[in-house]
Amino acid sequence: MTFTQFGWPVMLTGAVALAGIVFLLQRLRARRRVLRLPTAGLWGQAMQEAPVRVLGGRFRYWLAYLLILTIALLLWVAAGHPQWAPSSVGGGMQRFYLDNSALMTRGGELGRAKRALLADVRATPADRREVILGDAVGTRLLAPGESVSLLSRRLDMVSAEARPSNFAQWLRPADAATVRYYGAWGAVRAVPGGSSMRYGYLADPMPGNRGIVALGVTPAASGQVGKADLLVTVAAAGVAEPKVSDLRWTRNGHGFTPGRVEALGGGRYLVRDVDAAWEVIEAALAKGDGFTADDSARLRVPDRRPLRLALLDGTPSAIRAVVTADPSLMLVPEAQAQVVVGNARAVQGVELSALVLSDQGMQAFVFAGPGEAERGALSSRLDALGLAQLDAGVLADALHRPIGVDVRDARRRRVTVWSVMFGPASPFNSSPAMPIFVSRSLHWLAQSDVWTSFAKAGEAADPLAATEGKAGAPVSLTDRTTTLAAADTSPHPAVTPIGGPWPSDLPFLLLLLAAAGLLGVEWWLVQRRVIP
Repeated sequence: MTFTQFGWPVMLTGAVALAGIVFLLQRLRARRRVLRLPTAGLWGQAMQEAPVRVLGGRFRYWLAYLLILTIALLLWVAAGHPQWAPSSVGGGMQRFYLDNSALMTRGGELGRAKRALLADVRATPADRREVILGDAVGTRLLAPGESVSLLSRRLDMVSAEARPSNFAQWLRPADAATVRYYGAWGAVRAVPGGSSMRYGYLADPMPGNRGIVALGVTPAASGQVGKADLLVTVAAAGVAEPKVSDLRWTRNGHGFTPGRVEALGGGRYLVRDVDAAWEVIEAALAKGDGFTADDSARLRVPDRRPLRLALLDGTPSAIRAVVTADPSLMLVPEAQAQVVVGNARAVQGVELSALVLSDQGMQAFVFAGPGEAERGALSSRLDALGLAQLDAGVLADALHRPIGVDVRDARRRRVTVWSVMFGPASPFNSSPAMPIFVSRSLHWLAQSDVWTSFAKAGEAADPLAATEGKAGAPVSLTDRTTTLAAADTSPHPAVTPIGGPWPSDLPFLLLLLAAAGLLGVEWWLVQRRVIP
């Protein structure tokens, strides 16, 4: 037998202390004395000099003492929450793993797994148990030696999450501890087991499941500005695979019908030329099933609309020609602009990202923005901005100035370029790199160059929402393995509770019943005046 609240030394010490306390209380007996007082004013003095109860005298009520002591000891032992220590628990560490991934989102599965986990943890010695939650970081819910009552309260805050299981990543095959799993068989079927694996609860599989296993976005193959292509993939296990007619589409919560959908085979459907205007598009099954985590998927489509640009004083004619020829750029008044272009005086005081033309400074190209100096990898960014192929030596000879690139931190993004770079004597002005640099720099300033192809629950997403005031990318389950595992009806190993056929906390319940019975006996003896 083990105690989940206190150890044996505390239990024995408390029992001895209770025996002494009850003995002293039994010695504190009532003493009757007759006092004749001439005046009532002396009652107070008499009460102080002649107390009602005194400590001492012959100890007479052994039956009452033993009865009360037995009741007190029963309650004390019950407070230690004694439990059976079944022989099925070995001598090593027991690690309990509660999987709260998407497979446990079906109604009641996680609650049943929690109850099985609590029962097995209570039946395990406190110094040989550890409870791990199957979240992204493997949170420890109960450390060795902690009271199981803490686990009960912590489990109340645990809920199932729509993401793939992390058990395979958490499992350490070389660990000598016995791992007890509480989750779904589909999540651990492909995980290498062995003698150290035990199963305390396995959720029942569905007879069949279908769902959306992928949702991605890419710039429109048609080349249209402000458009994107969506790829949605569906899968099924035990039932027919969904067709394109089984899909329903919403944009920012409002239903719409895609204009052109192509079936690519293998459950893949390509939606052509969807408006790319920073809206959340959701694909959902028209008829869901018992496993709702994969019945829909959402994705925020990046803003591919033309960049609103204002050209201020000092803008070279070469940049004006690039802007006019680029369909992804649109000239607007300054009040409507996302980015401005001009000399240092023109952009001074403008609270927008800017491409600044200036002959001041030591470097020919300066890129500034929040955290840019710590981001590193300058060479990759030069390639993305069209400067990797620039011949700095030829340009330096033509301008008689060394050509350099710098990256700095700033509150807002800003690109500063020497104005002579766009002059008639500059080789850069006539090079193929110039229009690429101008276009990509302007889009970088507007932070519209970041493109997230997909966002999946349980995986790190690309920094889609860098723009101030814009929400991040929504994530969905979209995991083929999880969708198929929800309907995995293959034979699974037996579930082996630690406590056996009897409840592990049966000693606790019997002690409470015994204490209640003895209280009834004491009341009956008092009524019969057998004990005072």
